[in-house]
Amino acid sequence: MKLIIKKSDLLDTPCNGYDNLPDGKFDAIKEIANRGNHAKDVSWLIANYKLAQTPKMLAYFKSLNPLARDVSWLITNCKFTQTTKMLEYFKSLNPPIEDIGLLITSCKFTQTTKMLAYFRSRNPSAHGVYLLILYCKFAQTPEMIKYLKSLKPSAESVHSLIASCKFIQTAEMLEYYKSLNPSAEDVSSLIANYSLAQTSEMLTYYKSLKPSVNDVHWLITNCRFAQTIEILEYYKSLNPPVYDIYLLFFYCKFVQTSEMIKYFKSLSPSAEDVRLLITNCKFAQTAEMLKYFKSLKPPKKDVSWLINNCKFATRIRRRHNETNDKKE
Repeated sequence: MKLIIKKSDLLDTPCNGYDNLPDGKFDAIKEIANRGNHAKDVSWLIANYKLAQTPKMLAYFKSLNPLARDVSWLITNCKFTQTTKMLEYFKSLNPPIEDIGLLITSCKFTQTTKMLAYFRSRNPSAHGVYLLILYCKFAQTPEMIKYLKSLKPSAESVHSLIASCKFIQTAEMLEYYKSLNPSAEDVSSLIANYSLAQTSEMLTYYKSLKPSVNDVHWLITNCRFAQTIEILEYYKSLNPPVYDIYLLFFYCKFVQTSEMIKYFKSLSPSAEDVRLLITNCKFAQTAEMLKYFKSLKPPKKDVSWLINNCKFATRIRRRHNETNDKKE
């Protein structure tokens, strides 16, 4: 078999393995044979040279025992091969479920109820169905969601699907997600990132999972919806350590209140804890907090460190010294 062409006949530039093609006319089939006679190279030629789009060339392609992925690529990239006959040939190769999903996702010609039925007949895993729904809008149907549920997906998979696929973001899917017993950490992530989950019911459900102090801390810090007095009181009920409160002050403006300062003091923080708070949180840089710091009788090294590392404390010290100088 021969196919005489020029480089300029091709719709695209061949891969690096064909950089040394002759400048004039050459036999494309011979050149492919010289480089290993790979089916994927023939499929590329068919897709990129219209005169190669013939039944004879397709027969030659099939004679090279192509992989299912090569056939999938050809069907996706060459309209000439988008036929029922080629689709049946693809199926005859017993393609991996991943290749079937990729073909349906990438090629509109294959986006039919018949192909979805074929996909399901190959017993895909819940993850395979998850990927198809996520990346293929055609597969985003109530029927496919029902099929996914029948495969008992993990809570993590459903969480990821809700997070990534707008079609899935419904109250019904949220209820289904809760039925899978997700971790408190996953639920807090969902609440923080998606308005769908930002409801009082979801916060109540979240608390029922007995989240850790760290996770509630994270939610308050990262989710404006969760920045409420109610959640703050819940956080306190978990008896967070003093250092955790300090970090909350540092990262979350919502908690920077006189009420929270009182709560912080009620935990009997060490002089070091107070020093860190004053140094790193502008809200805590007050004369009152400095007075409180002194009342804890901090070691001289802590006082020196505060004066040397906190501009607010340095200014207060300077003013104090100036006042004493005037008195003298």
